[in-house]
Amino acid sequence: MSSKADSPTSILDSAARKALLRVLWRSRLGDLREQNLIRQGKGWFHISGMGHEALAAVALNLEPGDYAFPYYRDRSFCIQRGISDYDLALAFYAKRDSSSGGRQLTGHFSDRKLNIWSHPSPVGAHLLPACGAAWGMQLDGKSNVVYASLGEAAARQGDFFEAVCFAKERRLPIVFVVEDNRIAISTRTARTNPLALGVLDQDEWLRVDGSDVEAVAAAGQAAVAKARDGGGPGFIWCDVERFSNHSSADDQRMYRAVEELDTMHERDPIAVFQKRMIEDGLLTAQEAAALEEEIREEIRGIYQEAAGADDPVAEEGEAHLTGPVQTPDAGPQVALGDSCRMLDAVNKTFHHAMDELPDVVFFGEDIADPKGGVFNLTKGLSTKDPSRAVNSPLAESTIMGLAVGLASYGKRPCFEIQFVDFIYPGWNQLVSNMATLRWRSFGHWKCPLVIYAPCGGYLPGGALWHSQSGEASFARVPGIRVVVPSTPADTAGLFWTALHGEDPTIILLPKHLMWAELPAGDSVDAVPLGQARTIRQGELLTLVTWGNCVELVEETLDGLAEALDIELIDLRSIAPWDEEAIAASVQKTGRLLIVQEDNITASVGQMIVSTMCERHEVLSALKSPPVIVSKGDVHVGFNPVYEYAALPDKQRIESALEHLLASSLESSLLPSAAVADAPTVHPENTHKMNSSASGSSGATKDIVVPILGEGIRVARIVSILKQAGDVVKADDALCEVETDKAVFPIECDAGGVLGEWAVSEDDEVTVGQNLVQLTLSGAAVAQAASASAPQQKEGAQQQRVGGLSQEAVKQLQGIVPATIDMTCRWEAVRDARLRSKKTPGGTLSTATMTAWAVLQAMRKHERFASVVRGDELVYDPEGYDLGVAVALPGDKLETAVVKNVNEVEWDDFIEVFNESLRRTRHGEIVSKNRVPLSISSMGAYNVRSAIPIVVPPAIATLFIGAPYQQPDPKSKDGSPMEVASLVLTFDHRWINGVGAAAFLSDVRKGIERFDLV
Repeated sequence: MSSKADSPTSILDSAARKALLRVLWRSRLGDLREQNLIRQGKGWFHISGMGHEALAAVALNLEPGDYAFPYYRDRSFCIQRGISDYDLALAFYAKRDSSSGGRQLTGHFSDRKLNIWSHPSPVGAHLLPACGAAWGMQLDGKSNVVYASLGEAAARQGDFFEAVCFAKERRLPIVFVVEDNRIAISTRTARTNPLALGVLDQDEWLRVDGSDVEAVAAAGQAAVAKARDGGGPGFIWCDVERFSNHSSADDQRMYRAVEELDTMHERDPIAVFQKRMIEDGLLTAQEAAALEEEIREEIRGIYQEAAGADDPVAEEGEAHLTGPVQTPDAGPQVALGDSCRMLDAVNKTFHHAMDELPDVVFFGEDIADPKGGVFNLTKGLSTKDPSRAVNSPLAESTIMGLAVGLASYGKRPCFEIQFVDFIYPGWNQLVSNMATLRWRSFGHWKCPLVIYAPCGGYLPGGALWHSQSGEASFARVPGIRVVVPSTPADTAGLFWTALHGEDPTIILLPKHLMWAELPAGDSVDAVPLGQARTIRQGELLTLVTWGNCVELVEETLDGLAEALDIELIDLRSIAPWDEEAIAASVQKTGRLLIVQEDNITASVGQMIVSTMCERHEVLSALKSPPVIVSKGDVHVGFNPVYEYAALPDKQRIESALEHLLASSLESSLLPSAAVADAPTVHPENTHKMNSSASGSSGATKDIVVPILGEGIRVARIVSILKQAGDVVKADDALCEVETDKAVFPIECDAGGVLGEWAVSEDDEVTVGQNLVQLTLSGAAVAQAASASAPQQKEGAQQQRVGGLSQEAVKQLQGIVPATIDMTCRWEAVRDARLRSKKTPGGTLSTATMTAWAVLQAMRKHERFASVVRGDELVYDPEGYDLGVAVALPGDKLETAVVKNVNEVEWDDFIEVFNESLRRTRHGEIVSKNRVPLSISSMGAYNVRSAIPIVVPPAIATLFIGAPYQQPDPKSKDGSPMEVASLVLTFDHRWINGVGAAAFLSDVRKGIERFDLV
């Protein structure tokens, strides 16, 4: 059972009791006056504290430096603390000179000079900020305390439990008072509050009768003394009555019995207290009545005076949303060098801040040493000052709420949310307190703080809760500043500006860029909020982006076949944003492309387009409709296929550029949706198969550095565990690598024999780098071939190459087919095709280029230039042909025969190849007796992979799939590359797996290295 506070004879002297009685009546009669005014149509809303007046006695124990976070029925407490009746009357009428400037409901008490914190409407939302203020006092070594009250219904809120836990963990100087009137509007709570349920430790809570003013005074005195003396938090559970309706919008007679309403007044704290004073001879009944009447008339006059005060003015509606943007005269004194990682820039800035800004406090999950944060952002801070760099519990609302209270008190919180995707448990604190405190208190309260969080994707394997960017979610909340840096210098400069600001700032750190070595510079300037950065000057088109997409866009522009005169702007500050810089650029270029990682709907990109189109001078300068390349309204899945399908990529950016430069406002406003469609992508294994012929040995695979997670791009070889010539099994550890975060082994996924290592111990390696080659065992080859063969799934785009004639079926009898496949990069073919558009001969087809690559491999491998004659494989030194499958009307398939290809050189090959296809399409059928190999493709149907058949006299058939995107294992960040599948079926009677792999490897090289000659 909770301990019960007995009513003492009195801990208050006569003067204190008389003064307190006057406070209680001022509270009661003020409530009654406001009820009268509501019924007279002279107010909009009222919520009373009638029945809760005894809590004023707790305020008797507070000192000037103490803080109070009262709840909306604490009118008497606030009067005792120093709020005047006139201030309360101004708040009732929502006057401009009220504590909120007319912005808050009545009962939402606030007074900066009295340290009474501005109360928010969401119940319990003030408790974690109260703990933040108490922590600030503790950090400063003060003997002050914090008072925080709530109704019993709010004790079911998660923030209540988080606040109690943190207060106990840190032994904070805070007193929690639950005012239990047993009803939440109409819901009974006597059996469902956490004390009744046994959730709270009843021995810790002092239960007191709220109708006994002196018992409340004694309980308050004990709890405040304990907290003030360093004994940790005090807990009071006060049983009170709610004499009035929940609010002026309620009628409790609808849900409470008449008997209950009649009998509750027996526990009226004012009546009980006044009766005891009369009994003790401190005043007479006549004096008590006169006191009541005196105060009633005083209150009437005060409210009459307040009614004539000035109302707010509409022009001030946006006043005090934020303070003025302030930029320090100098940036942080940190040396980044010629190049630097973003995480190192953050860490150096934090150390400098800890040295130069004594009020800065760091807090977050795993930020203390030895971990120093999951991204090493805070490494070394807790070693330098453990009181100012503290591990938080796994509770985002605690992190956000403490930041608000700590900043309100006077500290400079710089708190970490480990991943921005996990901020939403603390969202109530962000939107209800952090964003509104300055505005709802008419500028009297503020909370200068920094919340930073890694964000974004382009790191395969992040899935739903490690891949979001989410900047628009913050930008839509008035009162919050939002920035997204993309360089180390900007990161340091923006942090430094935010740490000197007067408002809450959200800094989103793109994870993809965190570990990358990027150009920096010796000095760092403070970066003004709301100022974009122009990366490239141009006249042709304005391209606006930010965060992860800055690198993506720069790589796209650098990879264009022809350099374009594009103006590239890094927005970097989302709220506020640099509207004028973008408007000036678009007026100059006439075209606008926005590339963003966030969802498209209600996004920053849409905001920019909308704003630009609302400006007449910009709209009149547009030469084509603005385009946004964006993630759609879709989540990011675990498999990289989902991630790269969802996020903007180089292909979509290039398509958008082509569209913008080719269209005009007069032509259409619709195509922007088309260029935003995401391409389909295909995931690939970390280890690369060089060939996979079923039943054959000798195939190899490269073991490469796998994706290391969370943007890490570089590792060090700690130890090599297996040596060249060792026989290894699947799942054997081959070596160990060390990153900035961990040491872990790299394993093989198949059995075989290791070749020579391409690296040594202590070497630095990057993601995708070759480490060692594995020669697969026969069983491993078969298993790998089975695993890599295209699987028929529901809805998959796979088709049989064509219907076979009866003659072909007969010819198939006796052959032993085997199939291997490889993946080849497609950039060279695509680039050559683009460049061919500018040549006199016109655009080359991809079929021509790939056929030429096949021909070069046939010239090198005689068996693939041979045909089957009965039981013999025959090579004709006089020449051979090349077959190309051609689709004809009526679902017919024919083979175009390119004659005597062994004699044709490139200058003539294009014409001979195209003429052969044309003749076949017009019905001219040529003998296939000299065709050792045919090429098949169904690119028109976007078929990526198919298993072709080989029909004698041919020795092989090669299927070339439609190009698609997949993560590039050689890239430092797992960004995508364009590839195509090569699937070779051959007659295993005449060619073994090694020979087939060698041939197909040369075909791949020919395609990947293709160049116009």
